Amino acid sequence: MYKVFINDKIICFTNNIEDNNQFSSALNLNFFSSNFTPFIVDLLCSDDKMNVNVVVQDYESAFQEFQSYFKIIKASGGIVSKSKNEKLFIYRLDRWDLPKGKIESGEEIEEAAIREVEEECGITDLSINKKLHDTFHVYKLKDKLILKQTYWFEMSSNYIGELVPQIEENITKVEWLSANRITDEVLKNTYSSISELIETNA
Repeated sequence: MYKVFINDKIICFTNNIEDNNQFSSALNLNFFSSNFTPFIVDLLCSDDKMNVNVVVQDYESAFQEFQSYFKIIKASGGIVSKSKNEKLFIYRLDRWDLPKGKIESGEEIEEAAIREVEEECGITDLSINKKLHDTFHVYKLKDKLILKQTYWFEMSSNYIGELVPQIEENITKVEWLSANRITDEVLKNTYSSISELIETNA
């Protein structure tokens, strides 16, 4: 199963409709073709929350075809924890987010994840514990449709110094947040893909 986030909507590629019982309502499609692309643009521009299931036996091939209509950008980032069970968050463009960024040419995804977290948060002493599931989201940039795939890692750190937000990346705050604050603040003001990632790896 692949989930692609478009704003707060989800397009799911699966061969088993039962995978998506969490959708209270969704449009179910038993095909995928290039005719689907204008529909994606409509989803980007619409305020309606319309989830879509593309239910096909060979969902891997359908998802590969879907990707071919976009410019692909790959990024890497992490959910960083420290000893008090607090997690590291950034505040950017009026929303809570997790540190991540584009993978540079020739860079391994693990290297990119550590570098981006260090740069965006001013942190050191990072260790990768395990890989988490990737997220996919679509957005529009200068009239081009972009599909960003982000590789995520569970990380830990014993860093006790000052956290420094990367202002040039529009990050205004970097904070260690407790579970209560994550529930009360972050999940009410973050992106759907980030919310699902956090709840899946709570």
